[in-house]
Amino acid sequence: MGLADPRAVRGREVIRSGSPLSTLGFVVVACSMLAACGSTRVVERSLDGGEPLTQASAAEDRRVHMDLIRRMIDQNQNYAALAHIEAQQRSRNSDELRLLEADVRRKLNQTATAQQIYHSLLAGPYAAQAHHGMGLIWAQSDPVQSLSHLRRAVQLAPTDVELRNDLGYSLMLARRYPDALPEMATAVELDPSSDKARNNLLILMILMRDERSVQRIVRESNIDSATLAKLRRQAEILVSTPRPAPTPVTKPSRAG
Repeated sequence: MGLADPRAVRGREVIRSGSPLSTLGFVVVACSMLAACGSTRVVERSLDGGEPLTQASAAEDRRVHMDLIRRMIDQNQNYAALAHIEAQQRSRNSDELRLLEADVRRKLNQTATAQQIYHSLLAGPYAAQAHHGMGLIWAQSDPVQSLSHLRRAVQLAPTDVELRNDLGYSLMLARRYPDALPEMATAVELDPSSDKARNNLLILMILMRDERSVQRIVRESNIDSATLAKLRRQAEILVSTPRPAPTPVTKPSRAG
């Protein structure tokens, strides 16, 4: 058996624990771990309202908070959502935050404040959503004003499914079934997966006594008999529910 080449042996030598290279490796790993821990602490302090994040992390933090607020609103946790909105507004405010605040205050029946915020957004990038919010506020007391705002919202954002659906639903409540049909049909075609839009269209077809269309939608969407019976009951309730009289519009008096 031949002897191993000494150079090869030296090349395969293991770095011993006490060598300078092993010490350097430990320092590098330790520094990396400390850096990671330090960045985690910065994030935690920022979320608790402490030291600010870096610019990139701050943007991500804002996105996370906005998603959290929207989930709370979707789950009807409006007081918690408002608390988070106010916390975000302490460090910054934006049209998006103001719109969410208006939506939450509308749901909490703080209509005067909600209207003020919506009105301040009518000339900005969230004008469509602001008109939509105003339309929902007026829906119970003044259908004429409500429809005016909802129509304007759809004009500004014609592909928004929620705006189309709500305009169609308001027209349906006003017994204007032919006008409601294109709005609801558009909402369903824009988002075929929306059960809300599809069910509202079904209710409209029931009210219009278009049984052929009702059965077609039921067949295409695999709607069970219990769901269809529930929608028929909702249609009966809508027919029997009186609509409020429009608020009279006061014309400005002429001078002289």
